[in-house]
Amino acid sequence: MEAASADPPPEGRCPRISAEQRDALYDRILDRLSGIGDVWLAASTARFDTADRLSREYSDELRLVLDDLGWGDGPEGGVELKTDPAVLRRVFTRLRESSASERAAQATSWEESRVLEDRNRLVGETCDAVLEALGQDE
Repeated sequence: MEAASADPPPEGRCPRISAEQRDALYDRILDRLSGIGDVWLAASTARFDTADRLSREYSDELRLVLDDLGWGDGPEGGVELKTDPAVLRRVFTRLRESSASERAAQATSWEESRVLEDRNRLVGETCDAVLEALGQDE
């Protein structure tokens, strides 16, 4: 499951993540890998800069999975990240940026959902009050 990377960090300098952190990272990377076909799409439409960028990003993420995270369920005790530090920096920088963007988008969505829920609650309460005031159907 674990393979040694080409340039591991110096002894004792490998970052360690918990099993919960590993699972969250693994799920996020797996979600992202579902779009790996975009490399082919970009190349087939002669958007080679995009194909190059995506290829490098997917390559980094696959190295992290192959070298450290492993496929499927991870170990219960956490994981030591031995992947090349340059790869880790690229992956974790991209993941941090995408997580921040996603949180910002979700905050807007959550606020919109709360507003809709409040409106629906108010409409329901208003309907109940009006129908009660009108009494039973005659």
